[in-house]
Amino acid sequence: MLKLDSLARRVPHAAWRYGLAIGSVAVALSVTSFLERYTTLRTPLFYIAIIMSAWFGGMGPGLLAVVLSSLVVDYYFAPGDQPPPSRADSRPFILLFSLSALFACWISVQRRRAEEALKRARDELEARVEERTAQLRPVNEQLQAEITERKRVEEKLRERANLLDLTHDTIFVRDMNDIITYWNRAAEEMYGWASKEAIGQVSHHLMQTIFPAPLEEIDEELSGAGRWEGELIHTKRDGMQVVVASRWSLEQDEQARAVAILETNNDITESKRAEEALRRQAGLLEQTHDAIFVWEFPRSIIYWNRGAEQLYGFSREEAIGRLSHELLQTEHHLPTPVFEAILEREGEWTGELIQTTRDGRKIIVESRHVLMREADDRRLVLETNRDITERKQAEEAMQNARAELTHVTRVSTLGEMTASIAHEVNQPLAAVVTNANACLRWLAHQPPNLAEARQAVGRIIKEGNRASDVIGRIRALVRKAPPRKDWLDINEIILEVIALSRSEVHRNHVTLKPQLSDDLPLVLADRIQLQQVVLNLILNGLEAMSEVVDRSRELHVSSGRHESNGVLVAVRDSGKGIAPESLDHLFDAFFTTKPEGMGMGLAICRSIIEGHGGLLWASANSPQGAIFQFTLPPGAEKMS
Repeated sequence: MLKLDSLARRVPHAAWRYGLAIGSVAVALSVTSFLERYTTLRTPLFYIAIIMSAWFGGMGPGLLAVVLSSLVVDYYFAPGDQPPPSRADSRPFILLFSLSALFACWISVQRRRAEEALKRARDELEARVEERTAQLRPVNEQLQAEITERKRVEEKLRERANLLDLTHDTIFVRDMNDIITYWNRAAEEMYGWASKEAIGQVSHHLMQTIFPAPLEEIDEELSGAGRWEGELIHTKRDGMQVVVASRWSLEQDEQARAVAILETNNDITESKRAEEALRRQAGLLEQTHDAIFVWEFPRSIIYWNRGAEQLYGFSREEAIGRLSHELLQTEHHLPTPVFEAILEREGEWTGELIQTTRDGRKIIVESRHVLMREADDRRLVLETNRDITERKQAEEAMQNARAELTHVTRVSTLGEMTASIAHEVNQPLAAVVTNANACLRWLAHQPPNLAEARQAVGRIIKEGNRASDVIGRIRALVRKAPPRKDWLDINEIILEVIALSRSEVHRNHVTLKPQLSDDLPLVLADRIQLQQVVLNLILNGLEAMSEVVDRSRELHVSSGRHESNGVLVAVRDSGKGIAPESLDHLFDAFFTTKPEGMGMGLAICRSIIEGHGGLLWASANSPQGAIFQFTLPPGAEKMS
């Protein structure tokens, strides 16, 4: 057929079409005649000739081929026994052949026309496509350049994000249509979708994002500032919702066109729950008179209750966001680094602070700090403060009254010892007078005996110092002075009191036996107050034995180490002992078993010992008498 098409281009149009019809029929006749001896099929080649003539020549040549083929078939190949011109039984065959040949001719012509119409339509379409392609070529080139640039930026973001693949923050990249193009390992762990599952998805649809504001407003802020920060609510693969602190960064190409968004998310669900729980708990205490506020360690206040408003005078709006120690001008007895270290280590701190209210008034508060550690490493401190200014003032007034009463009791005790003190002072004074007379006699001799006179003067000096020591100890006990704590040796205190009460011991015919240990730690105490305690216990022991006649009167004063590594002092007498019903009330104020007693001595002694961090108690002695013991905490380690 290709050869015939080429021939058609070189031969005149009508000639080659009708010539093709005649030639094709002639060829069909020749071939059919040759094959007649081998086959009974005589018409197929004529059909082919008709179809070719109609296909390449059109309807006219096709009809010509039909007529020629019908005549040839009728003359040479129609069935029957008569010669061709006279055969009547071949007419149905020829009629059928002619009709089928006409149909084949018509079909060929129609198909040829349809094919030519399709070819023309194709050529027109190709022309239009070529024209459209030429028009869109610049647009396509620009679009291709944008795609290339976008891929470059996305690859750059992907490389940058790969560097952060080990971080605990979730990081993913999305294009300007919010389609995810990168999904790091932390995002896989937090949200539950693998990278291959997330990439290609719309991020807000995948995680069912709940925004704090309309998305259009957020996108507008992102476009204007190039970044956006806020809190979002995401839904993980398992359906659980998480609150994230989200940061969006807009990436631009060299022409400042937005091409991608880098999003970083931190899971703050637990911290938000903790804050909310903390607010709910604080809300339950909103009606309390205590000041309660929450601050982020070591930064600003995030919650301020009504009690704090009432105590300090600052409203909630004024306090939130401020540093608590600056707002309240907090005076702490511990340096800030030490306080923070204790809070970090122990998780809480309790103590007293001095703070300043809005009107400039200084108050003392009893404060408790509780440190709460959050999942995202944030630390929140719940601080509860109670105003104890009036209580501290009352305690100070009570302490002053107690000190006054202690002084009065001490003076009263010394008043009871007036005879013993007078005897203690008269002894050295009498010795001074005697030695002075002896000195005069030695000087009156002829010649004067200077050696003896010198010895008499030495004895005068010795006895004068002895009297001075007695007066000094009495003055120390009588002196009214504020408590002053020093590092003291308890044995020195005991010996000083024994020396002061020696005359009273002799007057009551008592044998005093000190048993003092040598390896005792120093104690931090007030010398005068400890002297008062030891003196009171010794005098009580002497008085308890005043009526004893059937046994020896012995008073044992001992010192030693306590099981807590502190100091233990005991005063044991052999008196009548303590009645069991009086033992529980012995240290109560105004309780006494003496007709002339005030009932304050032992109460003040216990107050003094407890003020030094120790204990004072009484028990029965064996076989007779009572034992009074007190302990003091050790202090030698602090001295070093």
